[in-house]
Amino acid sequence: MLVIKSKGDDVYIEGLKKRDPETYEIVFKMYYKALVLFVERHIGDRNMAKDLVQDIFLKLYESCASFPNEFNLKSWLYCLARNAAIDYLRHLKVMDRNKFLMAEAMLYAADLDKCVDEKLYAKIQSAIETLPDQCKRIVLMSVVEGKKYWEISNELGITMNTVRTQVARGYKKLREQLSDDNMAIFLLMGLFMIAKERETEQQY
Repeated sequence: MLVIKSKGDDVYIEGLKKRDPETYEIVFKMYYKALVLFVERHIGDRNMAKDLVQDIFLKLYESCASFPNEFNLKSWLYCLARNAAIDYLRHLKVMDRNKFLMAEAMLYAADLDKCVDEKLYAKIQSAIETLPDQCKRIVLMSVVEGKKYWEISNELGITMNTVRTQVARGYKKLREQLSDDNMAIFLLMGLFMIAKERETEQQY
């Protein structure tokens, strides 16, 4: 039976680059369970989480030969896990829109080990309700309904510059209101980051 010793990433990288089976097995045992739990927490499906993590280790085996000598293996694995969970959520037909947005935003939070609960999401929703009418409507359409700026512009009969301005103002006001709650700020950043990436993808 393998004994997992405490070693630096550089030792594992050296073995992985040589495609050493023992090193690969050590790395698998070190990270597999934690990655499965991480993905499962965000997508809510244990079996699917296992499948996604297995794919990650397949990518590890395929990519490890090209790793640089100084390489943060743990960050790379968690980055792949986060991206896999996001891709899964984006392609999943989720009935509960709020649950979907909350789960997806959690994956962008600065602290990957923090959990976001429904009360925190409700706190952000309450803050959105205090925005001026036009700003609130645009923020809801962009962040909650997932509409792109041009769609909002057409639907409301306003310019895209107005949409961008109102989204920016809404984000600023919400940050000010939620400034006493770091996790609410993390979730808020995640929601607006998703909307921004969606807009970037459209432009591309």
